[in-house]
Amino acid sequence: MVVNDFDGDGNLDVLINGNDYSTEVSTGSYDAFNGLLLKGDGKGGFTPLTILQSGIYIVGDGKGLVKLLSASGDYLTAASQHKDVLKLFKLKKKTKTVKVSPDDVSAILKFKNGSIQKEEFYYGNSFLSQSGRFLTINENVSEVQIKNSKGNNRRISFN
Repeated sequence: MVVNDFDGDGNLDVLINGNDYSTEVSTGSYDAFNGLLLKGDGKGGFTPLTILQSGIYIVGDGKGLVKLLSASGDYLTAASQHKDVLKLFKLKKKTKTVKVSPDDVSAILKFKNGSIQKEEFYYGNSFLSQSGRFLTINENVSEVQIKNSKGNNRRISFN
């Protein structure tokens, strides 16, 4: 899974890669899943988007899902599958990114409407997955305050 604001509305969304072909022969494979994007409403609720709405279609034995930055700075999501091709999805909406230092642990995002959101940075985001260490910023963010493991803060303002 990857959690991010994929549509730029200020609410976190969840992208999921699934299926499992490694079950016992008598059980059969778990293969009724084609990937899913859940759109967050900012209040803890999520709405599943169709394949046509999200552009996400990941069939096969899903093993990992990570967020990456391309050489040109585009937001990418890579979906790996056992004994199959690696799928890359490019976010169509342009976003700003802030690279996260190795010792950074969290960030507070302050939005223009006064709301705040905390994001934590990990090494290994989900099972067998490690995303690139960067923060996605949309046009609604006015300031980011990043905290490192020593308790030091750095502030980045956006106008």
